[in-house]
Amino acid sequence: MNHATNPDTEDRIKLTSRVLPVIRTAQVVAVIGFVVSLILASSTEAGFARFYHAYLISFAFFLSIALGSLFFVMIQHLVRAGWSVAVRRIMEVLAGTMPMMAVAFAPIAVSVMVGEGELYPWAANTHAHHDVAHEHNHDAKSDVHGAKIETGDHAVEEANVAGHMDPNAITVDAHTQALFTAKKQGYLNMPFFLARFAIYFTAWVGLALYLWRQSTLQDKTGSLVHTQKMQRTSAGGICLFAITITFGAFDLLMSLSPAWYSTIFGVYYFTGAMAATMATIILVAIGLQKLGFLKNSVTQEHYHDLGKFLFGFVFFWGYIAFSQYMLIWYANLPETTFWFAQRGASTNSAHYSGWSYVSLLLPIGHFAIPFIGLLSRHIKRNTKTLAFWSVWVLVFHWIDLWWIVMPEMGTAVRFGLPEIATFFAVAGLFTAMALRLAKMNTLMPVNDPRLSASLAFENI
Repeated sequence: MNHATNPDTEDRIKLTSRVLPVIRTAQVVAVIGFVVSLILASSTEAGFARFYHAYLISFAFFLSIALGSLFFVMIQHLVRAGWSVAVRRIMEVLAGTMPMMAVAFAPIAVSVMVGEGELYPWAANTHAHHDVAHEHNHDAKSDVHGAKIETGDHAVEEANVAGHMDPNAITVDAHTQALFTAKKQGYLNMPFFLARFAIYFTAWVGLALYLWRQSTLQDKTGSLVHTQKMQRTSAGGICLFAITITFGAFDLLMSLSPAWYSTIFGVYYFTGAMAATMATIILVAIGLQKLGFLKNSVTQEHYHDLGKFLFGFVFFWGYIAFSQYMLIWYANLPETTFWFAQRGASTNSAHYSGWSYVSLLLPIGHFAIPFIGLLSRHIKRNTKTLAFWSVWVLVFHWIDLWWIVMPEMGTAVRFGLPEIATFFAVAGLFTAMALRLAKMNTLMPVNDPRLSASLAFENI
């Protein structure tokens, strides 16, 4: 039997029990990360507010990779792609971590159910029955430009004009924040929030596991029926995915500031997710080959195409990021401009802060530099340079999420042990789950009808 129909005769495509110590190490790292995070949360001044914000960054980071992988798997089935079959199992495994991500959502759910509003201000308002001066607006979050909202039963001191927002203001005054939040209570409330995420994860987990199951069954049976099932499921799955990731991004990240909105925010999160997903697939493939797996099956041609997708989504992210900022800046609507001003992305020098440097760094580091770096065909066909740019994109994807989440705690730029510990906590869980799935089956779909085309694939 030739290589195209039975790659196992020439290539290592199955993880052995030697991966078990790596899985255990990942689990230990996750436990240590969580323990350190909780110790810091219970012993530091910022308390659980810092923990929740730091955890949300890491959760959104790894969730984006799982979601991007799920989307890419469905696209491959939908367009009947042949070139990607050799690397498709990597995508399926990354998407298959979705059940773990559903479990990892627990701390975020707890933050909402506790009702202190340390992460989502509207959660505190839900439990306070629309109290306009609720204690969720802690000092660190609102002590800006003279607007200070005290906690508990203390009085509210407002330097802004009551009842309206200054388009150039860096924060929303207490009265306006409460008004916007109260108007959205029909949507932003604890039961409905948790119900929506139950729907999101049911859809994501169901799609990911179904496609993974059909693909691995085909490894055993070789039946074309599984290919047809995966293609039909992907057609409807893409539509379901588009809706759930959009509203998921609104709920998970945009609702951190309930007075703010952007209709393009779901696409913004999606583009960052896809860039991070392409980078992760590239790094996983390179890592497997360094360990002696898939050395003959994943070729320079596959890396070239993955590199093109990485380049494309880097550009797409830059386009969406600019579009979102430009439209909000040009419209100059009070209920939207404050969000960028709070992050230092303002044309008014009075609003510059430590976050201004991050705001400037993002378009340069997340778009301009990797755009130039990935332009060359030779870069995309060289695993060393492609690995470098993949790591670069992942780092800036994390910085992007950090820039979205952490300014909600105040103008001070916060980065330290809480962010590091929570990252390793989620990374350990994500890695352990991915390796367990990968060990259960071969590292590529050996009986896919398009495998021979993938192994013989060449770029023009």
